[in-house]
Amino acid sequence: AGVMHADRGYLKNTGFDDDLEAGEYVFLEVADTGCGMDDETKAKIFEPFFTTKFTGRGMGMSAVLGILRSHRGAINIDTCPGHGTTIRVLFPVSGRGEGQTNIPSAPASSVGDSHSGTVLIVDDEESVRKTASLMLKKLGFNALQAVDGEDGVRKYREYQSRIDGVLLDLTMPRLDGKACLRELQRINSDVRVILSSGYTEQEVSQQFAGRTLAGFIQKPYRLHKLEKVLKGALANG
Repeated sequence: AGVMHADRGYLKNTGFDDDLEAGEYVFLEVADTGCGMDDETKAKIFEPFFTTKFTGRGMGMSAVLGILRSHRGAINIDTCPGHGTTIRVLFPVSGRGEGQTNIPSAPASSVGDSHSGTVLIVDDEESVRKTASLMLKKLGFNALQAVDGEDGVRKYREYQSRIDGVLLDLTMPRLDGKACLRELQRINSDVRVILSSGYTEQEVSQQFAGRTLAGFIQKPYRLHKLEKVLKGALANG
């Protein structure tokens, strides 16, 4: 990890440049000594569900790309068959000068003062569930957790009368977000589901054409963003 100056020539050669501005970037570089990738494989690694491994994988790099785009970052991939792979991700430096350590505080929370109820968190990552649960409790909600889509359907069926809304991950084993949403709407056509993903909303919207969502929130998210999405999704609840 480190800080580097990236000029336009360097940025144009990274993946998905999007006319990024030259300047100082924080970078994280990871390298391995594995089998490497040929040009055909390298060209497909950001495609949703593309994988050289078994079925059920292939979303990790797509999520990385969504996070990079939301932060105006870039990614550089150096790989060759038989010679391993080196991946460098870059994020623009915030511009905060040295000695300026004051961090703007998040907008004051109001949900906890005006709303109570239970939100079901459906996500296969324990760290995400725990973090979301803490945020929800800070906002005044009770949090119920499900470890994957199948567990989410079971929990919703069991506690439906207590659940005000569902915070649903997109990519999960056994039953993904799309299939889980379909099952939840079979139980209750008015279920309020907020989709959560590393993708941008535009990138996932086509997958949910014809399916009503109460909201969308892109990972990683902060407390005030979750508050805003919840207020919109549950306003008429």
